[in-house]
Amino acid sequence: MLKELDEWKKLHDFYSGSDFLTKDLASFLKISSRTVQRWIKGKTEPDSKELELIKIYLSEKTSKDLKSC
Repeated sequence: MLKELDEWKKLHDFYSGSDFLTKDLASFLKISSRTVQRWIKGKTEPDSKELELIKIYLSEKTSKDLKSC
């Protein structure tokens, strides 16, 4: 569980300092924007399956952004 929390913290820090939109991540995960907002505020945390999907989203998004430069 500590490893997952550490991973979430790293993703949170990255996400918070970027131009990623909460609604885009929520749409990708097929959840509400409110749920993502709760994660960002630290009120709740994504489960391990959601963490894996977040990693995929961030990887794909970063890859697309780099290609457009």
